[in-house]
Amino acid sequence: MDKLYVDIACSYVPKEIIHHMGYTPRRLLSPEPRETGLLPRNYCSYARACVYTTGSVPVVFTTCCDAMRRCYDIRRSRGEAVFLLDLPRQISEAHVQYYGSELRRFAKWLADLSDRAFFKKISSGQPLLKTQKEVAPAHKKPIILSGAVLPDEGILQLIDKYEAAAIKVDFCTEQRSNAEVKYSEKEDKFLSLARAYLSKPPCPRMTGRRFPYIRELAVQTGARGVILYTIKFCDHGLYEIPLWRHLCFSLNIPFLHLEGEYRSGMPAQFHTRIQAFLETI
Repeated sequence: MDKLYVDIACSYVPKEIIHHMGYTPRRLLSPEPRETGLLPRNYCSYARACVYTTGSVPVVFTTCCDAMRRCYDIRRSRGEAVFLLDLPRQISEAHVQYYGSELRRFAKWLADLSDRAFFKKISSGQPLLKTQKEVAPAHKKPIILSGAVLPDEGILQLIDKYEAAAIKVDFCTEQRSNAEVKYSEKEDKFLSLARAYLSKPPCPRMTGRRFPYIRELAVQTGARGVILYTIKFCDHGLYEIPLWRHLCFSLNIPFLHLEGEYRSGMPAQFHTRIQAFLETI
């Protein structure tokens, strides 16, 4: 039997709800954007790629940034099955309550979409992902690789080539997507999910919690350098640059910022800059 997919454009969308409704969650990683005039050229290239249809596959966006809102607007205007989750920035009890109500609304949308009965409870089970402690080989220089979406898997091989190891890959599509859910019989399951997902490693949008998180990341991993990759015209990516630069300066470790387009691959200048950067560690 073929799987019924639901594409998600943000790591804060609980996969447990999608699984429970009989679907398979899938990260929305469209091919590189083409020129269509739907969004300006000087716009996030990941967002420009996400406006393309994925056939009959439903898509879930969040209000993580204005670009994702525009993707939702465009795809909804074409009559596609899309949903927009309003994502809080904080994790106070009021924010947990609100996001819990948003998740219940999301589950109801999936139930209506599949003509299935709306469920009362979510099975506790095991966490989808468990955080593991990364350890670099003794002969490798440990570094942190951070950003939103990897430019190309080849960057990991390139880092390894020059006797370094990405001890932490802090990307929305990688380790930062982890959420460990603990259910309580005394609490509504949607609130448990909301609490777990809002409490997971924060993305750049969660500005109040982001700097303490990356500082702890750098100190605990013993990283000897940081590479930050941002997509051009990404506002949240721009927030990250001064945070990482200040942190690396205070810890006296080198910092490298790379900027490119979504699915841009590994241009020659990246090879040169990464090689030169790793030679300074």
